[in-house]
Amino acid sequence: MSEMFHEICQALLNRQELAVATIISDRGSTPRTSGSKMVVYPNSDISGTIGGGTVEGDVIQRALRLFETRGAEIVSYDLNRGANTDRLDLICGGRIQILIEHMTVHEKNIDLFISAQEEMKNSRSFFWIGKITDVNGRLQVEHAIQKADNDFIGPHHFEHEIQGLIEPGSRIFNGSCFIENKGHSYVIESIRPPDTVFLFGAGHVSKEIAALSEKVGFRIIVFDDRAEFANADRFPNADKILVCSGFTEVFHGFDTNPGDFIVIVTRGHRFDKKVLAQALQTEAGYIGMIGSRKKRDTIYKELINQGFNQSTLEQVFCPIGLAIDAETPAEIGVSIVAQLIQHRAKRKNHE
Repeated sequence: MSEMFHEICQALLNRQELAVATIISDRGSTPRTSGSKMVVYPNSDISGTIGGGTVEGDVIQRALRLFETRGAEIVSYDLNRGANTDRLDLICGGRIQILIEHMTVHEKNIDLFISAQEEMKNSRSFFWIGKITDVNGRLQVEHAIQKADNDFIGPHHFEHEIQGLIEPGSRIFNGSCFIENKGHSYVIESIRPPDTVFLFGAGHVSKEIAALSEKVGFRIIVFDDRAEFANADRFPNADKILVCSGFTEVFHGFDTNPGDFIVIVTRGHRFDKKVLAQALQTEAGYIGMIGSRKKRDTIYKELINQGFNQSTLEQVFCPIGLAIDAETPAEIGVSIVAQLIQHRAKRKNHE
């Protein structure tokens, strides 16, 4: 999500108008869930996806028309073949509502997206609010931000209108919701910082993990004791790169939480054990370590002798990654990132 806000902000700063399509509600089986976004440019280029296929194609055409008519549109799709014309050819079986809005190059829009980026940069959650108004038969969307501390950024004339719609500290189910209240309509999106992957080791496998993790929305922090490996040339998309001598006190200065992922792929048994011992004392919800079962059992035995208990060690994903018979660094990277995606999805489904 952060990359979409960044792209929209950069386009507006470059005086480039665009249209944004957002899934604002979903029911049943759908390709993408609420909160998913797609950007459409006047030349028909797109970024992001709301599920692909004929629905996405139809939304793109509607978005392109908005460059002439301006304003916004809400469109619903029943993803059931029997409920649609042959041209849509849909068989998913669910239903989605999509808000398509023309985004004007206006200072107030630019300021809001800059504020949103600032919240994301500082790993702060916030609500992105769109008030939808019918003006002479044409929908208009006015945006605002409600920060985690309840500070409000945006038009003050509707700040009081959303009081009671969002409880302090609450989260919107599945990322966004469409609310009608007292004659007004609102799209409220819960924007959270991306989950962080603490990636220990900066070798060939780690490089593949970092590249894939960034593509699927993780924030990456890379650790190694070798500056010739842990550097921006090898990890251009990492949020932070730290050279830590001997992998000691690697979590100093970091507050881990259950949404964090720790991936241990250092170059040797000694460092893997050293990092794992520190990782087990964090709040991270996922800890994975590369290696064979023999290596795992050897490290676990040593850690038990140091005072760790077996039940804690059993929560570690080792051997790390999904079992797809991966061999090359790229294949191993795919198996590990696939497991991260799987774990992230399971956690969100149980929140």
